[in-house]
Amino acid sequence: MSPSALVKLVRSLSSSEKRYFKLQSKRQGGGKEYLTLFDLIDSGKSPDIRQLKQEFKKKSPAGSWENTCIYLGSALVDCLVRAKKEKDVFFNLLHQLQEIRVLKERSLEEEAFRQARKVGRTAAQHQLYWIEYYCYRDELQYYSDNSFSGITDQGLVTLQMKGKDILKSLSHIHDHYSLYELLHYRLIHSGKIASEEGRKKLNDLMLSEMVLVANRSKSFISQKLHLLFQSFFFTVVGDYHSALKSFYHLNALLEKNQAFLDNPPLDYLSALTGIIESLFMLENTTDATYYIDKIRNLDQPVYPEYFRYIVRKTVVTRQIQILLRAGRPDEARRLVDSIPSAVFDSYPLVDEEKQCELYFFCSLTFFQLRDWRKAHLYLREIMNTLRLPAQLLISRAIRLLNIVIYYEKRDLDHLEYEIRSYKRYFSQSRLMNIEKLLFRIVEASPSGRRLLSLPAGQRRMQSDLAAIAADKYQQQLLRYFDLIAWARGNVQAVAAR
Repeated sequence: MSPSALVKLVRSLSSSEKRYFKLQSKRQGGGKEYLTLFDLIDSGKSPDIRQLKQEFKKKSPAGSWENTCIYLGSALVDCLVRAKKEKDVFFNLLHQLQEIRVLKERSLEEEAFRQARKVGRTAAQHQLYWIEYYCYRDELQYYSDNSFSGITDQGLVTLQMKGKDILKSLSHIHDHYSLYELLHYRLIHSGKIASEEGRKKLNDLMLSEMVLVANRSKSFISQKLHLLFQSFFFTVVGDYHSALKSFYHLNALLEKNQAFLDNPPLDYLSALTGIIESLFMLENTTDATYYIDKIRNLDQPVYPEYFRYIVRKTVVTRQIQILLRAGRPDEARRLVDSIPSAVFDSYPLVDEEKQCELYFFCSLTFFQLRDWRKAHLYLREIMNTLRLPAQLLISRAIRLLNIVIYYEKRDLDHLEYEIRSYKRYFSQSRLMNIEKLLFRIVEASPSGRRLLSLPAGQRRMQSDLAAIAADKYQQQLLRYFDLIAWARGNVQAVAAR
C-alpha cells in the first residue's frame, strides 16, 4: 500500500476499530515497527509523507519504510475485513464461499454442497446475484461429479434455468452500470453541461437508458440504478423539477427496501442530499429542512464512525446554506461558532468534497459579514490541505470566492496571482459565462471602471447579468455562491462613485 493511501486508511478508522487493531497486534510476535508507524500517522495532523518518513526513521532506524507501509496496510485491511464479517451480510457470505472452496479441496463435497445451498438462499434474499449464481454453479457441479444422483431430469433443467435467469439479471444490471459510468465519464472529461449543445451530446445515453428500462428487471438494484441515472442526468442538465421527481422516487424506493441498503447507507445519504440540492435550486428551503432531519437521523451507533461524521458535516453544511439563503448571516455565524472541532477535524479525507463544502460555507458566512480575515482563514485551511479535481464545481466555487475576497480587500498583488492561478488550474475546461464576467469586473482597469459607471456600460453589464441569471446551466455554479447578486452590487457601487 502506498504511504498516501495508508495515511488515508488510518485517518478513516474509528476509535473502536483502532482498539480492535491494537488488540489483534498484541497477539502477534516479531517486530512492531508497523505499530510505531501506525501511532505516528494516528497522532499526526499533517499528511506530509516526507515528514512522516523522517519521523519514522528517527524512531525505527533499522526499520524499512516501504516494507513497513506495505505490512501495516495489509494488517489494517485484514482487521477491517474480519470486523465487517460479523456485521455485514456480503462480507459474511464471501467468507462462507471461501469455506466452501476449502471443504471441496478436502473432498468434503456433501458439506460443501449443503453450505452452498444455504449461502445461495441467503444471497437470493439480499439480491446478491453473482453470489447466488456461484452457489447454483456449485450445486450443478456437485450433481455432475456424483453422476446426477438425487436429481431428476426436470430438476436439473429447473436448476439450470434458475442460473440462466440470474445471469440475465446480472446482464441487465451491467447494462445499467455501463450507461451510468458513460454519463459520469463524459461529465468528468468535459465538465458540467454548460449549454444546450452539451446536453444533446448526452441524449444517446438517455435514449439507451429508456430502451433498457422498457425491458427492465423488477429487482431492487435495477430500479435503484434507473432512478440514480435519471436523477443524475436531470441534475447535470439543469432540469431540477425532473431531477427532484426522480430523487423522490429513489428515496421512496430506498426507504421501502432498507434491508437491501448497504452498511453504511451511502446511496440513501446521496439520494437525500440530491433532493436537498434540487430543492435549493427551486428555492424551496421549507421542504429541504425536512430532508435535512432525515439525514440527521442517520447519525446512529449502528453505522461506522466515519459515516456518522459525514452525516454531521452534511447536516451542518446544509443548515448554514439555508440561513445564508434566507439572508440571516448572523445566525449562520452563531451556528458556525457552535460547530464542534471534531466535525472539522475528523475524517477529512474520507469525503473530501463534503469537507470542502463545509469550509466553503463557513467562509461564505464571514464573507457576507464582511469579515475578510476569517473568510480567508477557512478557505486557506481547505486549500492548503486538499486538492480536489478541477471538474468538481466546489473547486471553482472555492477559488472564485478566494478571488472575490482579495478584490474586496483591494489586495491587488494577490488578486492578480490568484486569477492567473485560477485560469491555469482550470485550463482544460472552458470558462463559464459567469466566470468571464467576474474576471471582467475584478480585472477592470481604472478606465474600465469609468466605462462601467456610464449608462451604456451599466446597461450592457445588467443585460449580461440577466442573461446569465436566466441560463439554467450557469445555475450549477451559482448554487454555491450567488455571484450574480455580488456582481450587481459591485456594478451599482461603481456607478455611485
